[in-house]
Amino acid sequence: MKRLLLCLLLVFCTLSGRTQETPDWTPLNDEAKRHLINLLNIDTSLPEPDELAAARYIYKEFNKHGIDWDIFIPRQGRANLMARLKGTDPAKKPLLLISHLDTAPAAEGWSFPPFKATVENGNIYGLGATDDKNYTAAYLALFTWLKDQKAVPERDLIFLATSGEEAGSETGLLWLGGAHWDKINPGFALNEGGGIIKNKDGKDIVFAEASTKMYMDIKVTAFGTGAHSSMPVNDNAVYLLSQALAKIAAYNPPAKLTPTARTFFKAIKPLLDEDAQTTIGFLLSGTPQNRQSAAEVMALDPFFRTQLKDTLNPTVLSASKDTGSTSGEASAILNVRLLPGSDPDEFFENLTKLFAPDEPISLEIIERPQLPFPTPMDGTDPLFASIEKTAKKLVPDSITVPGMSPASGDNEFLRKLGVITYGLGPDMDPLAENATHGPDEFISEKDFFNQLQFISGVVFDFAYGKDLLPLTPQGGSPAAPAADKTAD
Repeated sequence: MKRLLLCLLLVFCTLSGRTQETPDWTPLNDEAKRHLINLLNIDTSLPEPDELAAARYIYKEFNKHGIDWDIFIPRQGRANLMARLKGTDPAKKPLLLISHLDTAPAAEGWSFPPFKATVENGNIYGLGATDDKNYTAAYLALFTWLKDQKAVPERDLIFLATSGEEAGSETGLLWLGGAHWDKINPGFALNEGGGIIKNKDGKDIVFAEASTKMYMDIKVTAFGTGAHSSMPVNDNAVYLLSQALAKIAAYNPPAKLTPTARTFFKAIKPLLDEDAQTTIGFLLSGTPQNRQSAAEVMALDPFFRTQLKDTLNPTVLSASKDTGSTSGEASAILNVRLLPGSDPDEFFENLTKLFAPDEPISLEIIERPQLPFPTPMDGTDPLFASIEKTAKKLVPDSITVPGMSPASGDNEFLRKLGVITYGLGPDMDPLAENATHGPDEFISEKDFFNQLQFISGVVFDFAYGKDLLPLTPQGGSPAAPAADKTAD
């Protein structure tokens, strides 16, 4: 059982199948790669991302292809860029292709320059390679290709590159939703998220992100005695904080089966061995005690844990600012990700109960969820049908299921605005060394081209009703060997 659970990891899809006559995806692949390299060479990292420079690169490309665009600037240096290909049927609601221009700050430990694209051994390195300039580059290449092909969609197709997603979208989607949404107003959207769950012993699972967990930060502070570092005290705040974090680490929130998680586990059940099927059976329909026991077994897998439990992780630590003294206070930020239906106040209260009233520990909510949980998608809409249809072509031996992402982002804001939204991978294994927000972030050329083809296939089916460029299980043209180092 454990082996089977651990072999199910959210990873980039290596699309494979029988050898077929391969359509020529090379021009589209090459354009997307060019755009990705150029976008990676523009520093759009927090805290002051130069999004306007990235937007300027994009609209210059649109100008070359005769595509009209609009730019929305919330303040100096920050930018949101939109373009639209008009459809023939105004009764069909538009499809939005959305990505964000900003990136997280560069983490420590990069062996490649984070703000200069490096191509090596078939991989493209650079900050934002997977979060998510790969999406922006893919959308841009597809948009201009469609324009050049004079391909007119049945429904409007919208390109939107937003500001500030990594910092809560206050200069991006939240601002646009209040000030300019009448100029955008899609009915459906594709965004980052999702991926492929590789099952070595059965069908692969195409994971279409249909729900997200909500973000909350809690500050835990320990109070001790400040002193000269040469004079140890019994109530050193750092030690007290360490003890508090140990208590928090041992806290095991109860499992909850959300509607999206129920759909997910029901879909994957037939793909697993007899023991795993039995466990999921108890999870879905056993007694309350059996459901909890089954959930704890499933939660041994890190990804399944995110589907079943509220989670928290300590992030920022603070104490003394110099080595010559001990601080009277030490603190940590706990980043919390809540399941739909969880009560932030109840979660906070349960944490406070870990500590006696006389313990020198305080907890404070410093960032609450910004909006109520939006309605998750259930896989019964026409966009999901197109995702499923495309997945059958690209990953023939697979099933497609809606699922929940442990990370937050613009998708929940879109759903709150009434937009049917799916995160569509392939996406990174969150436990991989090259995971997003980490050093040496990269995407392989092969996976990037596979991603481009997947997105294109959904757009062809949903917005055009036909294959404009035939799909192949091989994921498009193979990447050319890349021996060059830093790209210009």
